[in-house]
Amino acid sequence: LLRQVSLSYFHRLFQPHFRMGACCAKTNVEDTDAGNGIKIHGAPVSTNSLSCIILAADLGKGGLEYCDLMSGAHKQPSFLKMNPFGQVPTMQDPDGFCCAESNTILRYLAVKHNSDLYPASDAKLRARIDWVMAAWSTSVYPKWAARVYPILGFAPDVSDKEKANKELKEALDNFAKAFVTSGSKFLAGNKLTIADYKVLPFLFGLSLPFVQKKSGVKLAPRLAQYVQDIMPLMKSSGILTSNGGWSVKEFVESKTDFPDFVGTSLVVGEGLASSGVQTGAAKKGETAAKVYAMPASANSVAAIVCAMDAGIGGMEFCNLMEGAHLKPEYLAKNAFHQIPLYEDSEGYCVAESTAILRHIATNYAPSLYPSTPQGKAMVDWAMDLMSGTIYDVLAVKVFYPVFDFAAPPEDQKAENAACLDLLAKYEQAFLAGGKKFVAGNNISIAEYK
Repeated sequence: LLRQVSLSYFHRLFQPHFRMGACCAKTNVEDTDAGNGIKIHGAPVSTNSLSCIILAADLGKGGLEYCDLMSGAHKQPSFLKMNPFGQVPTMQDPDGFCCAESNTILRYLAVKHNSDLYPASDAKLRARIDWVMAAWSTSVYPKWAARVYPILGFAPDVSDKEKANKELKEALDNFAKAFVTSGSKFLAGNKLTIADYKVLPFLFGLSLPFVQKKSGVKLAPRLAQYVQDIMPLMKSSGILTSNGGWSVKEFVESKTDFPDFVGTSLVVGEGLASSGVQTGAAKKGETAAKVYAMPASANSVAAIVCAMDAGIGGMEFCNLMEGAHLKPEYLAKNAFHQIPLYEDSEGYCVAESTAILRHIATNYAPSLYPSTPQGKAMVDWAMDLMSGTIYDVLAVKVFYPVFDFAAPPEDQKAENAACLDLLAKYEQAFLAGGKKFVAGNNISIAEYK
């Protein structure tokens, strides 16, 4: 959250409520305070931060450490030492270890504390959890932000609201068709997982009648019921509804000056997955796995090469120009109609390059994914950054125009400079101190990504 938000705006916004001065001052939400435990540096109206705050509090391991973005705390040396990218959420363990990106933090918390919310004994379920979280971050979140952030005052409103609503509907409909089933109230199997912690704060926001009135989108009944079913199972989820005027619900409902949507509202998140959730161990002795892809796709190449190096399979050409990804048999495997898509020889499927890489490494090439929670988190953090913050510039603004995948930006020099700045921060975060690779002296799936 808040990467493009005016600091002066947040200074006006939070100054009456939070004590200034310290780099990161605690909020008044006692049940979700970090205390002496793991600190999630963030803000109580940041949905990305809230996923991690609620999980840390539910595990009894820590919680929110308010980060004073208004005074530029995230740009101070003490913060940049934890996270050179200066973003929230950033996690700080009492032992001094730090990492960032909400998906990385959620996974780290579950792995370190041996939580069944991310079960180590079920390879297929773990991969599905990874797919859910990655798909939300890359495919749904940008469309969600375009409609909700303007209401919160975190971004300017879009010029074509109906178009933005249609884009959000397509993304959330695809999400529902991929992960929402009629037989389970959860997104990954028959029990609560970190995938639910990831998604709940965002869907909660969309479930609010005030947001529906202002945005012109309304959650489909099944997803609205999902919110009602899941919230009681997360004992710290009350921070979403009540926090002295600064919960998501209270804060957004204070935005009475934001105009109501004019036009035909859309129901978003319609549809159900065509099949249930596969669980269990990964296929032993796999040699014929397929990675549906195109060789000119950088995201796809990462998964292709990793599968080949692990000796478990290779590329199955998916011709996007001929619409192979839109055929019913493909959509049954991946409702998002994207590449890459991994399918093992028994028909088990998982998409999103980071989820595929982690599945391959964990089950077929363990040397590519560190064994310790901290080692895994560093690799995850590097991959999540490459999928989001860095990808948005390196790929979309620099790489894609060269390959004619996108129009060139208005100011190529500025985008090039932004790209170099991000890569310098990447080097500082992951390769400082003479490290050869992200995981140290050994190559990992971060390099494949």
